[in-house]
Amino acid sequence: MLSKEDIKFLELYSDSEYQKPSVTVDAVIFRLKTIPQDNYRKLPQKKLQVLLLKRDYSPYKDKFAVPGTFIDLNFELSKSVQLCVNKKVGLKQFYFEQLYTFGEKTRDPRSRVLSVSYLLLTSEESTTTNGDWFDIDVLEGNETTMNNCLQKNITLILSNGKNKYESTFNIVQTTLNGTSTQDVRLKSSNLAFDHAKIILYALERLKNKINYTDIIYNLIPKKFTLTELKLCYETVLQTKLLDDNFRRKIEGSVMPLDEYEIGKGHRKSQFFTKKNTLDLKDVIG
Repeated sequence: MLSKEDIKFLELYSDSEYQKPSVTVDAVIFRLKTIPQDNYRKLPQKKLQVLLLKRDYSPYKDKFAVPGTFIDLNFELSKSVQLCVNKKVGLKQFYFEQLYTFGEKTRDPRSRVLSVSYLLLTSEESTTTNGDWFDIDVLEGNETTMNNCLQKNITLILSNGKNKYESTFNIVQTTLNGTSTQDVRLKSSNLAFDHAKIILYALERLKNKINYTDIIYNLIPKKFTLTELKLCYETVLQTKLLDDNFRRKIEGSVMPLDEYEIGKGHRKSQFFTKKNTLDLKDVIG
């Protein structure tokens, strides 16, 4: 509740003295796509994908971008991004969390525009009415260290069979007095604005969070085999997991179902679903 002093102050206050930037919300939408194998005896593979839209207007006309919109001052930011995703790509079921605010002076040629970005996760069972899904690959170059600075180059590759886009970054990590800071510099990109940088940031957030949260379950169907779940982890983390490490990651989060996967060319596997608490020794011990 405002005090009498606050109310008196607001009666005299004028915000015309301050410059005002424009503000957008931008949504990085990820999903895990199942890729069937030519040999039916082989297990399907997974690919992490991001949803992009081709821009109809300048600036960056005909360039791909993540879904976004200028905010409506009548709505909260979270409501604005939900409405944007529903309207522009037709996606209704998704997990979302605020990611980061990007505000470099040169990120938008129209004016000073701040982007409040969001990380969104959905499963391949969810449908969209617009946009193209792109496979994500990240290539890391050699690291060099000099004067407490570690530098490496990264290439973000987005492809879908019809189009392929590469964005390059220079990552500079500086360590002083035991404290590390990281500067991500976008060197080149053929995506709109700085959206390649936003995608890379969202990718790092996802990789970090699946190590200590159950966020990955927003990317997979409601029922799954443990082999499929392990593959999902490995796809996002871009590394193979030892069985013991995988066991620790899912401990307390899954429960068995009285259903089995059959007809896939390999031995039948039990289905599981997400649960808040479970003793894994009783499940996969």
